[in-house]
Amino acid sequence: MERAIKTFTIANGQQTSDELSMGQGQLLGLFMPGTFTGTAITFLASDTSGGTFVDVYDVGGASAYSLTVAASRFIPVDPRVFVGFSFIKIKSGSAEGGARSVKASVRPVS
Repeated sequence: MERAIKTFTIANGQQTSDELSMGQGQLLGLFMPGTFTGTAITFLASDTSGGTFVDVYDVGGASAYSLTVAASRFIPVDPRVFVGFSFIKIKSGSAEGGARSVKASVRPVS
């Protein structure tokens, strides 16, 4: 099964990315750009494009799903968390000092 690369974009001075359609895919991990300054990422999900985005919680539902991140790294995710919604955003723990493109590795799900 081939994977696809999709891109989240966080605008200059912002924390939250644009929405990314997952289509029939499942998020596997993030390729962090060398200029990324945040140290944590959380996720927001919606069932419709332009809809209301809500926090994504971990599998146990106890807390928001969060990843520790750093520049120039691949950060794997728990794919079980990313099932059941169509649109996703990422949120940096701090405002980014420039526009940032974070690449997402996505596996097709049939």
